Amino acid sequence: MLIGGSGLFFLFLCACAVLWSTALACVDVTQRRLPDALTLPAGALALAWCVVRPVGLWGLVWPVLYLLPARGIGGGDVKLAVSLGVAVACTAGPVWVLVAVAAASALTLAAAALTRSAAVAHGPAMLAAAWVCALMGGVASNM
Repeated sequence: MLIGGSGLFFLFLCACAVLWSTALACVDVTQRRLPDALTLPAGALALAWCVVRPVGLWGLVWPVLYLLPARGIGGGDVKLAVSLGVAVACTAGPVWVLVAVAAASALTLAAAALTRSAAVAHGPAMLAAAWVCALMGGVASNM
């Protein structure tokens, strides 16, 4: 565990990540935007973490894929993809980043089909996919 064998710091980080994810999802669903105040600091921390864990650089595949010509992907989604991609790459590995991208797209398409709306927030699907992939990939790599 982190910090001298104590899991408290790890639990604190997880709690912060859950609160951050919840705030982003709620704002995106209600306002259809992901605020810079939440995405930019997380992106900066993620990039800094890449110095310690270079495997995190593989996570930058996610925002790069979003920069390719695509309709419906907003700037907030690209900024969120930086931190989520690095987190998934560091916890689960590079392959899981691609799984997360595909899962986020599938979840958003499913939400659009269920609501019969072309205007669906993509952030919540990105967050859900990242959490599931980080957890599944992290567990799989420790088996």
